[in-house]
Amino acid sequence: MRLAAIASLCLLAAACGPGPDKINRVETLPPLSGPVFTTSGSISSVTLESATIDHEAVPEAGLAAGRTTFRAYADVMATAPGQPGARVALSFRKQGDKWALTELKPRD
Repeated sequence: MRLAAIASLCLLAAACGPGPDKINRVETLPPLSGPVFTTSGSISSVTLESATIDHEAVPEAGLAAGRTTFRAYADVMATAPGQPGARVALSFRKQGDKWALTELKPRD
């Protein structure tokens, strides 16, 4: 009886995982495009896939001064400061309808 209960729990736990449509799914992102823009600001937050930055205005990109969430890739974030409040200089480009960081470095 105890073995049956353990087997039932294992089956239930297995059923809670991602479905077959999500296990091997590869997300295809649009390529980076257009000019590279630069500005400076401070990090508000960082996740595994993005960095939210309070930045100065970038009129050429149509961005007013404020807070923007940028896609962030491992090669850019590997040497970037990741703690909130860190002052940074950043470069970014359009990726589909969003922005993606191409460089993020500490600023004095």
